[in-house]
Amino acid sequence: MYSPQLLLAADAPEPFAAVLATMLYPNDGEAAQRAAFAAQYLAEPIRRYGESDGALPYDVLLRLVKDCGARLTDLDQRWQEGAVVGELFKVLFALANGHPGRASWEHAARIVEGVWAAAGVRRARTSIMAAKQRLLRVAHLWGAFSIRDRAFRARPEVDYTYVDDFESFLAEAEILRNWGQCWQADVAKAKPPLPAEVWGMPATWAPPSRKPGWPMTGMVPEIVLTRDMLSSPGRRGRPRRDP
Repeated sequence: MYSPQLLLAADAPEPFAAVLATMLYPNDGEAAQRAAFAAQYLAEPIRRYGESDGALPYDVLLRLVKDCGARLTDLDQRWQEGAVVGELFKVLFALANGHPGRASWEHAARIVEGVWAAAGVRRARTSIMAAKQRLLRVAHLWGAFSIRDRAFRARPEVDYTYVDDFESFLAEAEILRNWGQCWQADVAKAKPPLPAEVWGMPATWAPPSRKPGWPMTGMVPEIVLTRDMLSSPGRRGRPRRDP
Protein backbone atom coordinates (compact mmCIF):
# COMPACT_ATOMS: atom_id res chain seq x y z
CA MET A 1 0.00 0.00 0.00
CA TYR A 2 1.31 3.44 -0.93
CA SER A 3 1.56 6.11 1.75
CA PRO A 4 0.39 9.56 0.63
CA GLN A 5 3.09 12.18 0.18
CA LEU A 6 0.71 15.05 0.99
CA LEU A 7 -1.25 14.69 4.23
CA LEU A 8 -4.80 15.96 4.62
CA ALA A 9 -5.37 18.16 7.66
CA ALA A 10 -7.72 15.76 9.42
CA ASP A 11 -6.60 17.17 12.78
CA ALA A 12 -7.56 20.76 11.88
CA PRO A 13 -10.09 22.56 14.12
CA GLU A 14 -12.68 21.99 11.38
CA PRO A 15 -11.40 19.02 9.33
CA PHE A 16 -14.29 19.01 6.85
CA ALA A 17 -13.51 22.59 5.76
CA ALA A 18 -9.78 21.81 5.58
CA VAL A 19 -10.26 18.67 3.47
CA LEU A 20 -12.76 20.38 1.17
CA ALA A 21 -10.36 23.29 0.72
CA THR A 22 -7.66 20.83 -0.34
CA MET A 23 -10.04 19.13 -2.78
CA LEU A 24 -10.66 22.49 -4.45
CA TYR A 25 -7.10 23.84 -4.31
CA PRO A 26 -4.70 20.86 -4.18
CA ASN A 27 -1.66 22.17 -6.01
CA ASP A 28 1.66 23.77 -5.13
CA GLY A 29 1.28 27.51 -4.72
CA GLU A 30 -2.37 27.26 -3.64
CA ALA A 31 -1.89 27.19 0.14
CA ALA A 32 -3.32 30.71 0.50
CA GLN A 33 -6.46 29.67 -1.40
CA ARG A 34 -6.85 26.59 0.80
CA ALA A 35 -6.61 28.68 3.95
CA ALA A 36 -8.97 31.33 2.56
CA PHE A 37 -11.62 28.82 1.55
CA ALA A 38 -11.56 27.10 4.94
CA ALA A 39 -11.84 30.44 6.75
CA GLN A 40 -14.63 31.74 4.51
CA TYR A 41 -16.48 28.44 4.69
CA LEU A 42 -16.56 28.74 8.48
CA ALA A 43 -17.82 32.33 8.50
CA GLU A 44 -21.53 31.48 8.74
CA PRO A 45 -21.20 28.74 11.39
CA ILE A 46 -19.06 31.11 13.45
CA ARG A 47 -21.67 33.87 13.15
CA ARG A 48 -24.37 31.51 14.40
CA TYR A 49 -22.08 30.37 17.20
CA GLY A 50 -21.60 33.97 18.29
CA GLU A 51 -25.34 34.64 18.23
CA SER A 52 -25.81 31.74 20.62
CA ASP A 53 -23.46 33.47 23.12
CA GLY A 54 -20.53 31.25 22.24
CA ALA A 55 -17.03 32.68 22.54
CA LEU A 56 -14.16 31.64 20.28
CA PRO A 57 -10.59 31.91 21.59
CA TYR A 58 -8.75 34.99 20.37
CA ASP A 59 -6.03 32.97 18.60
CA VAL A 60 -8.65 31.08 16.58
CA LEU A 61 -10.35 34.32 15.51
CA LEU A 62 -7.00 35.89 14.63
CA ARG A 63 -6.01 32.94 12.47
CA LEU A 64 -9.35 33.02 10.61
CA VAL A 65 -9.03 36.77 9.97
CA LYS A 66 -5.51 36.33 8.60
CA ASP A 67 -6.44 33.36 6.43
CA CYS A 68 -9.57 34.70 4.76
CA GLY A 69 -7.83 37.42 2.75
CA ALA A 70 -7.24 35.62 -0.60
CA ARG A 71 -9.93 36.26 -3.22
CA LEU A 72 -11.32 33.04 -4.65
CA THR A 73 -12.42 34.32 -8.03
CA ASP A 74 -12.43 30.84 -9.59
CA LEU A 75 -14.33 29.02 -6.84
CA ASP A 76 -17.38 28.22 -8.99
CA GLN A 77 -15.10 26.82 -11.69
CA ARG A 78 -13.29 24.65 -9.14
CA TRP A 79 -16.59 23.21 -7.91
CA GLN A 80 -17.59 22.38 -11.47
CA GLU A 81 -14.23 20.81 -12.21
CA GLY A 82 -14.43 18.79 -9.02
CA ALA A 83 -17.78 17.36 -10.11
CA VAL A 84 -16.28 16.53 -13.53
CA VAL A 85 -13.24 14.80 -12.04
CA GLY A 86 -15.42 12.87 -9.60
CA GLU A 87 -17.51 11.43 -12.39
CA LEU A 88 -14.40 10.75 -14.46
CA PHE A 89 -12.70 8.82 -11.66
CA LYS A 90 -15.89 6.89 -10.90
CA VAL A 91 -16.18 5.78 -14.54
CA LEU A 92 -12.49 4.85 -14.70
CA PHE A 93 -12.83 2.76 -11.53
CA ALA A 94 -15.91 1.02 -12.94
CA LEU A 95 -14.11 0.30 -16.22
CA ALA A 96 -11.10 -1.15 -14.44
CA ASN A 97 -13.28 -3.52 -12.42
CA GLY A 98 -15.71 -4.54 -15.16
CA HIS A 99 -13.94 -3.87 -18.45
CA PRO A 100 -10.21 -3.61 -17.66
CA GLY A 101 -9.19 -3.71 -21.31
CA ARG A 102 -11.01 -0.43 -21.85
CA ALA A 103 -9.93 1.30 -18.66
CA SER A 104 -8.11 4.56 -19.37
CA TRP A 105 -8.58 8.21 -18.54
CA GLU A 106 -9.25 8.96 -22.21
CA HIS A 107 -11.92 6.29 -22.57
CA ALA A 108 -13.53 7.38 -19.30
CA ALA A 109 -13.57 10.98 -20.58
CA ARG A 110 -15.31 9.87 -23.79
CA ILE A 111 -17.99 8.12 -21.74
CA VAL A 112 -18.52 11.12 -19.44
CA GLU A 113 -18.65 13.47 -22.41
CA GLY A 114 -21.16 11.27 -24.25
CA VAL A 115 -23.44 10.74 -21.25
CA TRP A 116 -23.55 14.44 -20.47
CA ALA A 117 -24.09 15.35 -24.12
CA ALA A 118 -27.10 12.99 -24.20
CA ALA A 119 -28.43 14.80 -21.12
CA GLY A 120 -27.98 18.21 -22.77
CA VAL A 121 -24.88 19.20 -20.78
CA ARG A 122 -22.08 20.55 -22.95
CA ARG A 123 -18.65 19.64 -21.68
CA ALA A 124 -15.86 19.22 -24.23
CA ARG A 125 -13.49 16.32 -23.70
CA THR A 126 -10.56 18.72 -23.72
CA SER A 127 -12.01 20.57 -20.71
CA ILE A 128 -12.69 17.26 -18.93
CA MET A 129 -9.06 16.24 -19.32
CA ALA A 130 -7.88 19.72 -18.29
CA ALA A 131 -9.93 19.44 -15.08
CA LYS A 132 -8.42 16.01 -14.45
CA GLN A 133 -4.92 17.39 -14.82
CA ARG A 134 -5.61 20.28 -12.44
CA LEU A 135 -7.22 18.12 -9.72
CA LEU A 136 -5.31 14.87 -10.23
CA ARG A 137 -3.81 14.97 -6.74
CA VAL A 138 -7.32 14.75 -5.26
CA ALA A 139 -9.14 12.81 -7.99
CA HIS A 140 -9.76 9.91 -5.58
CA LEU A 141 -11.44 12.26 -3.10
CA TRP A 142 -13.72 13.67 -5.78
CA GLY A 143 -14.34 10.10 -6.98
CA ALA A 144 -15.45 9.04 -3.50
CA PHE A 145 -17.63 12.16 -3.27
CA SER A 146 -19.23 11.34 -6.63
CA ILE A 147 -19.81 7.67 -5.76
CA ARG A 148 -21.73 8.73 -2.67
CA ASP A 149 -23.82 11.18 -4.78
CA ARG A 150 -21.93 14.21 -3.41
CA ALA A 151 -23.70 14.11 -0.06
CA PHE A 152 -23.12 13.45 3.61
CA ARG A 153 -25.91 11.95 5.69
CA ALA A 154 -26.43 11.31 9.39
CA ARG A 155 -28.55 8.51 10.86
CA PRO A 156 -29.51 9.67 14.37
CA GLU A 157 -31.59 6.56 14.98
CA VAL A 158 -28.44 4.39 14.91
CA ASP A 159 -26.06 6.93 16.45
CA TYR A 160 -24.41 7.64 13.10
CA THR A 161 -23.38 11.32 12.98
CA TYR A 162 -22.18 13.60 10.19
CA VAL A 163 -18.70 13.23 11.67
CA ASP A 164 -18.96 9.45 11.32
CA ASP A 165 -20.15 9.85 7.74
CA PHE A 166 -17.35 12.26 6.89
CA GLU A 167 -14.75 9.87 8.30
CA SER A 168 -16.39 7.03 6.37
CA PHE A 169 -15.99 9.18 3.25
CA LEU A 170 -12.29 9.53 4.03
CA ALA A 171 -12.05 5.75 4.31
CA GLU A 172 -13.72 5.39 0.91
CA ALA A 173 -11.31 7.92 -0.57
CA GLU A 174 -8.35 6.03 0.90
CA ILE A 175 -9.56 2.80 -0.74
CA LEU A 176 -9.69 4.62 -4.07
CA ARG A 177 -6.33 6.28 -3.48
CA ASN A 178 -4.64 2.96 -2.85
CA TRP A 179 -6.30 1.46 -5.91
CA GLY A 180 -5.40 4.46 -8.06
CA GLN A 181 -1.74 4.27 -7.09
CA CYS A 182 -1.42 0.49 -7.50
CA TRP A 183 -3.66 -0.66 -10.36
CA GLN A 184 -2.19 -0.81 -13.87
CA ALA A 185 -3.76 -1.75 -17.17
CA ASP A 186 -2.39 -4.90 -18.79
CA VAL A 187 -0.65 -3.06 -21.60
CA ALA A 188 2.94 -2.13 -22.29
CA LYS A 189 4.30 0.87 -20.33
CA ALA A 190 1.06 1.23 -18.38
CA LYS A 191 1.12 3.49 -15.33
CA PRO A 192 -1.27 3.70 -12.36
CA PRO A 193 -4.07 6.27 -12.77
CA LEU A 194 -2.79 8.35 -9.85
CA PRO A 195 0.73 9.74 -9.42
CA ALA A 196 2.95 8.98 -6.44
CA GLU A 197 2.28 12.40 -4.90
CA VAL A 198 -1.38 12.75 -3.92
CA TRP A 199 -3.29 13.96 -0.87
CA GLY A 200 -4.30 11.32 1.65
CA MET A 201 -4.62 10.39 5.29
CA PRO A 202 -1.61 9.69 7.51
CA ALA A 203 -0.73 6.08 8.18
CA THR A 204 -1.77 6.48 11.82
CA TRP A 205 -5.35 7.45 10.89
CA ALA A 206 -8.16 4.92 11.14
CA PRO A 207 -11.90 5.26 10.37
CA PRO A 208 -14.37 5.08 13.25
CA SER A 209 -15.19 1.63 14.61
CA ARG A 210 -18.47 0.46 13.14
CA LYS A 211 -21.54 0.08 15.35
CA PRO A 212 -24.60 -2.16 14.87
CA GLY A 213 -27.11 -0.70 12.42
CA TRP A 214 -24.72 1.70 10.71
CA PRO A 215 -25.24 2.16 6.95
CA MET A 216 -22.85 0.45 4.55
CA THR A 217 -20.36 3.30 4.41
CA GLY A 218 -16.59 3.30 4.68
CA MET A 219 -16.26 0.98 1.69
CA VAL A 220 -16.61 1.43 -2.07
CA PRO A 221 -19.71 -0.17 -3.63
CA GLU A 222 -19.71 -1.95 -6.97
CA ILE A 223 -20.26 0.45 -9.86
CA VAL A 224 -21.85 -0.92 -13.03
CA LEU A 225 -21.79 0.95 -16.32
CA THR A 226 -24.82 0.57 -18.55
CA ARG A 227 -24.56 -0.60 -22.14
CA ASP A 228 -25.51 2.90 -23.32
CA MET A 229 -22.63 4.40 -21.37
CA LEU A 230 -20.15 1.89 -22.73
CA SER A 231 -21.25 2.48 -26.30
CA SER A 232 -21.34 6.26 -25.96
CA PRO A 233 -18.70 7.67 -28.31
CA GLY A 234 -18.99 11.26 -27.13
CA ARG A 235 -19.42 14.13 -29.55
CA ARG A 236 -17.70 13.76 -32.86
CA GLY A 237 -15.77 16.50 -34.57
CA ARG A 238 -14.20 19.57 -33.07
CA PRO A 239 -15.16 20.06 -29.39
CA ARG A 240 -17.39 23.02 -28.71
CA ARG A 241 -16.47 25.69 -26.20
CA ASP A 242 -18.04 25.25 -22.78
CA PRO A 243 -20.65 27.86 -21.90
